[in-house]
Amino acid sequence: MLQFVAPVGRPLKCLLVALACLSLGSQDVFAGDTDFGRPLQTDLANTIAERGLSVIIAVKNGDHAGCLQEFGSFLDDGLSPSETLMDLGSNTKTVTAAAVLTLVQNGTLTLSTRLGELLDAVPDDKAAITVSQILNHRAGFPESVGSDEEKIGKEDYLDRVFATALRSPPGKTYHYSNVGYALLAAIIENASGLPYETYVVEHVLAPADLEPIGYDAAYEESRSAISGRSWLTFFQRTPIHRASWGGRPVGWNLVGNGGAVTTAGNYVTFLEKLFAGKIVDKKLILDGFRGSEDGADTIDYGHGMVRLQETDQTVFTHAGENILFSSDWRYVLESKTIIFTAGLGDDALRTMNSVVDSLSASGSACRQ
Repeated sequence: MLQFVAPVGRPLKCLLVALACLSLGSQDVFAGDTDFGRPLQTDLANTIAERGLSVIIAVKNGDHAGCLQEFGSFLDDGLSPSETLMDLGSNTKTVTAAAVLTLVQNGTLTLSTRLGELLDAVPDDKAAITVSQILNHRAGFPESVGSDEEKIGKEDYLDRVFATALRSPPGKTYHYSNVGYALLAAIIENASGLPYETYVVEHVLAPADLEPIGYDAAYEESRSAISGRSWLTFFQRTPIHRASWGGRPVGWNLVGNGGAVTTAGNYVTFLEKLFAGKIVDKKLILDGFRGSEDGADTIDYGHGMVRLQETDQTVFTHAGENILFSSDWRYVLESKTIIFTAGLGDDALRTMNSVVDSLSASGSACRQ
């Protein structure tokens, strides 16, 4: 799994202006998904189809009905875009961060609680690392300590992480780290007394009337996105549990930091409710963006997401990919607009550029 991919495409100001004036319809087109009642604008849909992108796109603006549409190989899988389970990649981190913040909100731990207080046998060089530093990728952990497909259990994984040297002193430097978010998953388990997925589904998502996001708790092979052909899959098209996880169960190189699944619509609704304060206090999210202790960071990474700041508008974003799948999202704070793309290869990232282009040109993503 690759690290967070920064947004690309038209300048941020063009994106912000366009998103602020989205006009979305309300007709129910996709049965069972009334929050996403229209397809995309014809010109945008034609552009994506002509580029041969295999992707599902969901757009939502506040209380208005949004649009949801599939392209490429997803048209031939026998599933509607509201049914297909997508690999979230590193966007799993946003869910894990939300789960940690629920534990902060209920007083189980604090952002300043140290790793040595939360997990057993933490070595001296890592014991003083705080929850906040892990959330913000400023703990000094390496990006990874093994492959996504490795079948490694939690205890063996923790032993490996604790035996691995830090890249930098805690709190001083931004280093994107899948390891840190796997540790957060372990912290969630220790603090709650529940498996990571159980806590996320029952104590983060269900209270907000959200469908499961996760691994076995959310996964149905019959609804899985199917990969493209790659040397990683022996040039076969395979479902997520084989393509991304290397089979079941999921190993701890992925737990909490990548590879979780859900539908495009459910992830958009998760973001919508997260930023509406229906999962945790919105202030806990917005207060996560403070830079590093030495002020040297160029990426404003907070609690499971990046903030892009303009003079009068703010965009939150995150993206992720492996060789086989990708996903990308944007949330505009002022207009409450959400864009989510998920697809094969890097198609989700390439699609986001097309959506931004369409919004910049016409001010609308969804067909009237």
